[in-house]
Amino acid sequence: MKWKLAFATVRAHRASYLASAAVMASGTALLTAFASLLETGLATGRDSGFLIMLPAILGGWTVAIVAFGVISTVSLTIQHREQELALLRSIAATPRQIRQNIVLETAITAVPAVAAGLLPGVGLGALVLERLVDGGLVDAGTRLAAGEVCVAIGAGTSLLAALAAALISSRRAATIPPVRALAAASAATPAQALTRGRVLAGAVLLVVGLSLSAGTLFMENGPLLSSTAGPAGVAVAVGLALLSPAAFFPARWLSEARLGATTRLAARNVHARAKHSGSVASPLILLVGIAGGTLYMQTTEDSVPHAAGDVSSQLAPVNYLVVAMIIAFTAIVVVNTLIAATRRRRREFGLLRLSAATRGQVLATVAVEGAMTAVLALVLGTVAAAATTVPYSLVKTGSPIATGPGWMYAAIAGGALLLVMAAAIPTAVGALRTRPVEALTAA
Repeated sequence: MKWKLAFATVRAHRASYLASAAVMASGTALLTAFASLLETGLATGRDSGFLIMLPAILGGWTVAIVAFGVISTVSLTIQHREQELALLRSIAATPRQIRQNIVLETAITAVPAVAAGLLPGVGLGALVLERLVDGGLVDAGTRLAAGEVCVAIGAGTSLLAALAAALISSRRAATIPPVRALAAASAATPAQALTRGRVLAGAVLLVVGLSLSAGTLFMENGPLLSSTAGPAGVAVAVGLALLSPAAFFPARWLSEARLGATTRLAARNVHARAKHSGSVASPLILLVGIAGGTLYMQTTEDSVPHAAGDVSSQLAPVNYLVVAMIIAFTAIVVVNTLIAATRRRRREFGLLRLSAATRGQVLATVAVEGAMTAVLALVLGTVAAAATTVPYSLVKTGSPIATGPGWMYAAIAGGALLLVMAAAIPTAVGALRTRPVEALTAA
């Protein structure tokens, strides 16, 4: 009976769970690629040191990226169902039954998604190994090994992250009083959105990230320099993402400024819905921080003269490929998060239209909100990137300013804004096709 209810719920919320499944599958593929390289290194005596070192350095902080992406996406899916879950509680469902049902729903989505990501992950691992062979870093006779270790790391991490998100997110929905949950929107001011646990986790990650960043300054100039610089930016990015609702305080001032009705309404929305705004900004902060940090770390490395056959220069094509894979994953998380968050606002859009707002005015408000969120994410993501590039550049060149083209940062900023608009605007257009009265009663 429990499984039947869980399957029925997943079918009823097919779009939301498909978005979560896409993130889980792509995250599994990314982790499987590194895990297959690690297993190859463990299985062969040739070049095993390098094949173990590479996935250990890059794959270690990729685990954190994938776990955060999966947890944030699954949590957002459950968060969007709080009123529905409150209704179940109001008809005598116990908190334990709510939690069990959410875990079952997540498992139903996660298992096939994770399985679907394994084979592409092996393909990505083979592609990276091929680049390593082409660069002369690994013997040409090395063949990719993808067995138990590969499956355990790739599938296990994604499954654990999804189930952890289900357990954590279901706690609030299962314990909040049903009447209050049904009556209240999920909007929460920055102060309300920052729970004690969120603040503590964000602060700990910031301390860890800044400590790694400072530790990079005392490391030897060599291939292992990125082993602390890279994770530093990731830890700071995730920490800032957790604390991002606090960054929406200035929006309150914009809501009272004479900047036009659309801008004031957009500013009021992002401030009053800080929890929602933070959920949207979080993956974008991670995207900007990772893209800026890793790309400028590599361009700084490229600017330093290397001797012929130096490992750092041979590794550059592999690093760019890996960075592209990680950026692609975070972009998927960003797009899925924005689409899910915008689809959820159909009732709000319907109410605005019943209040005499035109479709154009609603779309303009969504666009301004997206621009505000993108600017905030760009600022916080740049801070996270600096945690990687500043110490790395100081050790490599003696300057705190990373070496690299300015257009690359402009491309990262423009890409972030483009992702926001490309995901939010078409979704809002689709939501506005629903008649306002029907939108108010839509699930």
